[in-house]
Amino acid sequence: MNIVNVGYKSTNYYVLADSKPRLLIDAGWPGTLPAFQHQCEKMGVRVADLKHILCTHYHPDHAGLAQELKRLGSKLIVIDLQLPFIPDLRTQVKPQDHYVEIDLSDNLVIRLDQSRALLKTLGIEGEIVATPGHSGDSVTLVLDAERFQPGAAFTGDLTAPLIANETALQSWDKLRARGVKTVYPGHGAAAKMPPPMDSA
Repeated sequence: MNIVNVGYKSTNYYVLADSKPRLLIDAGWPGTLPAFQHQCEKMGVRVADLKHILCTHYHPDHAGLAQELKRLGSKLIVIDLQLPFIPDLRTQVKPQDHYVEIDLSDNLVIRLDQSRALLKTLGIEGEIVATPGHSGDSVTLVLDAERFQPGAAFTGDLTAPLIANETALQSWDKLRARGVKTVYPGHGAAAKMPPPMDSA
């Protein structure tokens, strides 16, 4: 499985791909579809091939293009715990952002305990884990360590341990327990999994 970063404007958007794109993790800033398309093209990814999207949380820089990408043929995977947070996204944008509100009626809504089976249908071995701390709807995609060395997690904006609250620290502990070795954040470069705070 290849990890292709199609990010721009200081935010990372990851495409998991082998012979074809399997999943887009996070979905662009509102009103920036041409920039997103340009970046995908630059990285060798056709937007038309992005059939599934997972947003790590519903903030403008991570889910701003979700509805526009749905209109181009993508299916939005939503974890049920995220549903109450999606309508609030419209309160975080200004008219000049040109945000297109996410339609709640046509998404692929699943529970966390259904994520492994769904991902398998996409050719991905892993699971989606609730990782609150930055926001109540934050989730992380974890690729199985035994299938994807050295074990990768796509954490969105999960707060860095040095400044994290107790909830976020517990989320980091969940990821360590799942064998995560490499973190792909929503902002900044990929890095080694940070050590537990008591052993730092």
